[in-house]
Amino acid sequence: MQMISRLFALLTELLLKLYQMNYRIVKITTYYKDFLSYYYERFPEVVSQSFDQQYAHLMQQRFAWSDAYAQAFMQQGNQASEIVANAMTLQNQWCEENNFKATDSNSILIAQLKQLQPDVVWFQDSYSYNGEFINKLKALIPTIKIAIGNCCSPISSKYYSDFKAFDFITVCAPYFKNLLEKKGLPECLIIPHAFDKRILKRVPAEAKQHDFLFSGSIILDQRFHEERIQLLENLVKAGVDINLLVNLNQNASKHLLVKQMAFFASKCLNKIGLSSVNKTIKPLQKVNRLDYMPSASKVSKALAQQIKSPVFGIDMFKEMALSKIAFNIHGDIAANFAANMRMYEATGAGTCLLTDWKPDINDYFTDGEEIITYRNLDEATQKIKWLLSEPQELKKITEAGQRRTLNDHTFEKRAEMIDRKIKSLLFNLA
Repeated sequence: MQMISRLFALLTELLLKLYQMNYRIVKITTYYKDFLSYYYERFPEVVSQSFDQQYAHLMQQRFAWSDAYAQAFMQQGNQASEIVANAMTLQNQWCEENNFKATDSNSILIAQLKQLQPDVVWFQDSYSYNGEFINKLKALIPTIKIAIGNCCSPISSKYYSDFKAFDFITVCAPYFKNLLEKKGLPECLIIPHAFDKRILKRVPAEAKQHDFLFSGSIILDQRFHEERIQLLENLVKAGVDINLLVNLNQNASKHLLVKQMAFFASKCLNKIGLSSVNKTIKPLQKVNRLDYMPSASKVSKALAQQIKSPVFGIDMFKEMALSKIAFNIHGDIAANFAANMRMYEATGAGTCLLTDWKPDINDYFTDGEEIITYRNLDEATQKIKWLLSEPQELKKITEAGQRRTLNDHTFEKRAEMIDRKIKSLLFNLA
């Protein structure tokens, strides 16, 4: 039976190559508002540039996935585009150049997709775009044969029905695949995060200036960074010299009472049969999808005093490349799976990765040779001190980790996995 399955898989692959089923794909995402504010404050001059110039400059910041997937899909012979749907300065420039009068951000996105006529749309931000919107797109743009979703962060059960509109869903860890498929959602394809090799052309090849770096977020109003906060607190107390470049997201906690009241009101409306009201009022729309009462975490004064302003994109990679050790800790949502983007960013940039141990970590890196893991505070502290006291061992692990990432964990490798899945579906639809 296994032999027959293998033969069938080989035959399918040969047929796909024979027919060269290239396609047009558009990936749609939204960027963190904090990054967009950071970007436009740093580069105010871009607002006067053309759409193409603005787009190229924004992508050069290498924030998150940037246009790495679009580039990888094009290398495979496909036509690929990237839309940052909430970069409104960029989007409004598109409207001006295309004589399009927008009613809202969704109308711009639809107009862009009508112009591009894709066969495949991939929504990196599937929390903003799902359900009825996907069905509407397929009706308005008949060329769209496949709509792909994405999930790699906490998901409320309220999204389950809307995610059924996707043909398949990319996830960054088996945790999400197990969760969503058990709930009857479409097939999930595990696509771990990756590193963009183009970044290395922009980061300094200089001597390391910092011993230890943590760059990331601490989200205070959803409580899934509790473990991260506790460990950073303990490292500060232990006297470890950490360069903390953190998006603390303190404004979220300032509005906590309003969110809690809105959450309570939405639940009351559901109970008395007025759930439709929750769909018409924006503050209620957001909290209605939550399974829990919004609550806040806190950080100590000692930790808060060490935190510096966050940096994003290429600026973050420059800081990382100048650091001997980069620290990673998964959010509580990751469960027992290694899933963070930071694992690939740090190793790819040429920094020794110290990350929390997960049972599947050796699926991605060889622990002790390519990266270093820890299981608790004491072990993390000991390994930091050991690495700093053994510069040759630190260098050896750093170089091995970077080689592994540049060989196995690139966007080109990840795109090949998605490409095979897309072509398989297109072949079945043909």
